[in-house]
Amino acid sequence: MYSKRSIAVIVGVLISLASGALFVKNKSTGVQVANTSTTPKQILLVPLGSSVSRAMVDEAYQRIRSIIPGAQLLQREPMPQVAYYKPRNRHRADSLIHILSRRAKPHQIYLGLTNQDISTTKGSYADWGVMGLGFCPGRAAVASSFRLKSKQSFWKVAIHELGHTAGLPHCPTPSCLMRDAKGGDPTAEEKAFCNKCKTVLIRQGWRL
Repeated sequence: MYSKRSIAVIVGVLISLASGALFVKNKSTGVQVANTSTTPKQILLVPLGSSVSRAMVDEAYQRIRSIIPGAQLLQREPMPQVAYYKPRNRHRADSLIHILSRRAKPHQIYLGLTNQDISTTKGSYADWGVMGLGFCPGRAAVASSFRLKSKQSFWKVAIHELGHTAGLPHCPTPSCLMRDAKGGDPTAEEKAFCNKCKTVLIRQGWRL
């Protein structure tokens, strides 16, 4: 026999199931799945440099805010001189990330947005030019429009780097936003997160 307390608990669970508190519907398949979502970290966007386009920044902000509602756009800041790499007239992306990471609280992720040339060390290359860089996982990332063929794709680079901070590695799916650029600009072929990457981000509270 069940006690009155046990029956009450069971009834409460059934009500939760019916209301969708414990389960959510997958937008792609329509199937109810376990709701393992957590509250996403707060995204703080920082425009870096005086010449970065306000239109590009605003679009990236709106795109990010649509899937991570707590995102905030902060005031424009000058590029940190300590990150400047004079031999190549560019800024080190890894240095920018370290600078931004020191500001971030445990529930925050900083994303620097710039149109300046940025680089990092990659394998045998001491100074490899990149469109963006994000530690995987990490508290900061940086995205640059410098190498983009179409500046309208800047938001894809920004979201790609945020995906890294959420723990996503590069994805082999050609149309996925987490595709590896491999020194080029594949953003025209990128459409959205693939189902595998999307599942990981949904579990972290992203609204995809």
